[in-house]
Amino acid sequence: MADNKNQHFVPRVHLRPFTVNGEGLAINLFNLDRMKAIPNAPVRNQCSGDYFYGQNKLLENAINFIEDPYGPIVRHLSDGGAVGSAVKVVLKRFIYLQYLRTEAASLKASEMALALQDVPGSDLPVPTVKEASKEAVQAAMLNYKDTMRIVDDLTLCIARNRSDLPFFTSDDPAILTNRLHIQRPRKGRPSFGVKTAGAIFFLPLSPSLCAILYDGAVYTSGHRAHWIDIDRHQDIEALNAHQVLGCWANVYFREWGDRDTIASQVEAGKPGRPATRQTVTQAVLEKSDDWGEYYAVRKPTDIRNGEKVLVHVATNHPAPSTWPSFLRFRSNAHAYSNDTGAGLTRRWCLEQGFVQGSGYRKISV
Repeated sequence: MADNKNQHFVPRVHLRPFTVNGEGLAINLFNLDRMKAIPNAPVRNQCSGDYFYGQNKLLENAINFIEDPYGPIVRHLSDGGAVGSAVKVVLKRFIYLQYLRTEAASLKASEMALALQDVPGSDLPVPTVKEASKEAVQAAMLNYKDTMRIVDDLTLCIARNRSDLPFFTSDDPAILTNRLHIQRPRKGRPSFGVKTAGAIFFLPLSPSLCAILYDGAVYTSGHRAHWIDIDRHQDIEALNAHQVLGCWANVYFREWGDRDTIASQVEAGKPGRPATRQTVTQAVLEKSDDWGEYYAVRKPTDIRNGEKVLVHVATNHPAPSTWPSFLRFRSNAHAYSNDTGAGLTRRWCLEQGFVQGSGYRKISV
């Protein structure tokens, strides 16, 4: 059995730099549902749940193995330390782990599973949302060891905040987005994931530091030894906006005096949050012949018991109104495609077997 009943899906080591006086005990938060700032919330009650990862001690130990170096790395960077190979490995592993394990991520996965229960005539067992969420995040954690290298090719850049506007974090802080997909869409590519070309991750490390992972074949940042200094408010706001767009309910900040500024940023970003996190499409088999099966999209109310149904669940990614000015498209941006629904991917994902299929070729994007 796991030793720690109250398991944090956003670890306290990540929240600590954002806590009051950096002491790790209390933290200021802004709740998006109530549009209200709340001072001095106990950190122990934030982003946690009883046995969120289950009662597998080996799994808990594996998570701690990734978490333990994170705090020292953030302190090292806060002191202006070099971004060496150890820093890159720890941050890439931590960002990907954090992306997989938050409550928001588990709820997204569980909603996909629960969508299958809505098919008329389905006799699949129906778990509660809480049960489905825990099962989803536990499955993701168990899969982590086999997929953690999927982000190894991404370029790491540490944005150093030289403005008077702080970074803040949230209850879903490791944000996956894709400027290529959003600004240069391709027909028939409704969504994107970690293996998609143009992937970008944002993770605030402290009020003055933000880690960025990006596809170096698509973007350039002009960093020097993995550092870039930012003094433009617009760039800080662009990075903070992703926390507002991607969080589940709360954003967290250190200084109570910043609450009005935080409220303004939330107010500006909140309209860009998708109304629903997934779009569920159901299609019914209409005919089959020697060439294959043909399905037609129908409303759930038009589906009869016993019909063969395909269910497609697509994630609705928010589209930010602005992007950091320093993260630009390369003049020779490229990706790999085989002109199928698999979409665009990166060379690394092909070489390492994270993407299956044949006929991939390099294309300009």
